[in-house]
Amino acid sequence: MRIRYLGHSCVEIVGVNHILIDPDFTREPLPQVEYICISHAHRDHIGKIAEVPEGTILASPQVCDILLEKGIPSSRMRPVIAGEQIENIEIYPGYSIVNDPVYFLMSLMFRFRRPDPGGVPLSFYIRDDADLLHIGDAHRFPVELHPDVFCLPWRKAPINSSRYTAMILAMVNQLSAPYLLPIHHDLPGTEADPADLAHHVDSYLLLGENWHEFKEKSLLREG
Repeated sequence: MRIRYLGHSCVEIVGVNHILIDPDFTREPLPQVEYICISHAHRDHIGKIAEVPEGTILASPQVCDILLEKGIPSSRMRPVIAGEQIENIEIYPGYSIVNDPVYFLMSLMFRFRRPDPGGVPLSFYIRDDADLLHIGDAHRFPVELHPDVFCLPWRKAPINSSRYTAMILAMVNQLSAPYLLPIHHDLPGTEADPADLAHHVDSYLLLGENWHEFKEKSLLREG
């Protein structure tokens, strides 16, 4: 199993299946994607989905409706809800903020626009040589899971940054993943250095743009 970070919230996994999560990448994924998992419909999570010409899209019914309005054909979509499993992909509730009034105000204040419709959010648990959890950009995940790899949304919040960091680190402690793949740290206005996590966590950090290869729950090589 190989995984790598492609920018924003996008993660690529090549193992039992070729999976792309949250396709708003800044670096191109490999061709022949089999599944595209979408945590929610904000543009920094779906912005380049039209550039991936293949793969079954797994998203909540509400997110699928949003994609239809953007011209993605329904033949590519498989609406899913929490509790379902598609091959080695388990679907869990999502906790990304999509309808919170505070988020609405922050979007107006810092992005000068109304937030995009997000739909019902989901989280994805990929079972492979290493079990990987992706929760979009949520800052909490009140579910009893202990993944091998946790895709950790790491960013500098525009307000109450120390409080946000404390919530993120509490979630890291709760999930107890031996490996962390920092994501979402390169969005303009909320950039954060993922290497700073080394001062706060005991988990091994999967940093950089290259592949991280796993076998039997352990990291084999990077690069």
